[in-house]
Amino acid sequence: MTSLHPHAHDLHVQLVGWANSQGWRGTSRKKVPIAQVWAAFQALKYHEPDAVHGSTQLSQLLKDLQEHRLVTPGRADDREKIPLPLLVWLEATTTASSATPPPMPRWHHSIYDLAHHWQTATPKQRAAYTAINTWLMSNPDQTPVPIRERALEIFGMFGIEDHFPFPEKTFGTLKSGPLFSDTDRLLALLHAFTIPPPLLTERFLNEVGDGYYQRVGKGDLLMVVENSATWWSLVHALPQDHSLGYLAWGLGNTFTASIESISDKHGITEVRYFGDLDLTGVRIPRAAARTAITHNLPPVRPAMHLYADLAKVGRCTPSRERKVSTTEAADLVDWLPPSLRRTAAQLLVNGRRIAQEWVGYRHLIQKSTWHADVV
Repeated sequence: MTSLHPHAHDLHVQLVGWANSQGWRGTSRKKVPIAQVWAAFQALKYHEPDAVHGSTQLSQLLKDLQEHRLVTPGRADDREKIPLPLLVWLEATTTASSATPPPMPRWHHSIYDLAHHWQTATPKQRAAYTAINTWLMSNPDQTPVPIRERALEIFGMFGIEDHFPFPEKTFGTLKSGPLFSDTDRLLALLHAFTIPPPLLTERFLNEVGDGYYQRVGKGDLLMVVENSATWWSLVHALPQDHSLGYLAWGLGNTFTASIESISDKHGITEVRYFGDLDLTGVRIPRAAARTAITHNLPPVRPAMHLYADLAKVGRCTPSRERKVSTTEAADLVDWLPPSLRRTAAQLLVNGRRIAQEWVGYRHLIQKSTWHADVV
């Protein structure tokens, strides 16, 4: 193998410097978006300013880094004449065993045993242990809530964005190591629980069974929520007087198609929707609303007060979805309440998101403004 070209070496230094600024410790792969690769390339004094020649030069440097196993390009490319990957993976520069772990926190008494595993834990496990420990030390409200709501509270408030890009989903991906491999202990420690919600289907609309909450009243409204934890929390926080007939979990993008399961026999006159404030979360109800119009179904409208609460109490985090232009963002958010469109559009332009689980069970039982969405 030939030696690494000096320009490729300098590009690698730029990429490592950026990754370190994001909290990377070099013990695992680091995803680098192509926009950041371009920024690192353009920081080199000898980069080609011309677009075509610049792409050619950058492509050659990336191939050199790949041959030396310093980076790995993503599978998808931009389909340009000189194709470039949409992202690259910066390979680890050290091993977890050789890296010096950061100092341990002052442990909460309920997880003091984790001190024995600190040295051998992965960087992400340490980051998770630290966030949970900080949460425990904060004298938190321990009202039992769905695990995704608790995860969002812990990692959305006390976690590092680089480690937990989707904080509400953390416990779905973090399964190994002490504490995380012991589900019973984890749930007891966090005062949380898992839930098995039903879907919005013809069966859902017709059947009524204990513990499923398919039908929640005799009203003519159908409320659909994007994520399962929020579905459970709304079911258990509903006011005594409401106009809902059904409260359903839309299962993300499945709602776009499943809305066609609604028929006249269900007596539904309107569908209200509540979801994440991100690219997918905005597209889902917008597409469902158009499907409803096409098939002469009840209109799909936003749950205005729930969305207003989300914008007020939620914290935004990075989204793994692409950023959109100002024009595209303005078009995508036209389904949302006018008061929320500017906030939502800015999130899409900046590549950020707000998870709907911020409007969780505790919020719902303490506030009442959202009751207007179910009457």
